Amino acid sequence: MKRKQLLYSFTLAAAVLFSILFQSFHGYEHLEKQLSHKFCVHNHTQNKAELTHQHKVFEQCAVCHFEFGSSLCPKFISYHFFSDFRAIPFFSKEQKEIIFFPGSLYALRGPPQSIV
Repeated sequence: MKRKQLLYSFTLAAAVLFSILFQSFHGYEHLEKQLSHKFCVHNHTQNKAELTHQHKVFEQCAVCHFEFGSSLCPKFISYHFFSDFRAIPFFSKEQKEIIFFPGSLYALRGPPQSIV
């Protein structure tokens, strides 16, 4: 059982580490694309519109925008406590005498008779 639990914990730790490292190394790919991009010089002429090529804007990358987050949306719940109860009379004012037992029952002391 401990081996299975150790395998699960190692697998989950490796998955988290892989996702973080893969995202970091993927950033170098974007940097390499930006550095290898060739700059172009536009020669604009009067009264002539030219579309010779297209500049590519970097699209949204799902790998770069991956993040760990809460999978549950917490909902704020408010409780309303209603106080429509009566106080339980532990010490009632009507009781004039305290009832107690002054002696002890020696027959009730010790283990039950069926065990002995």
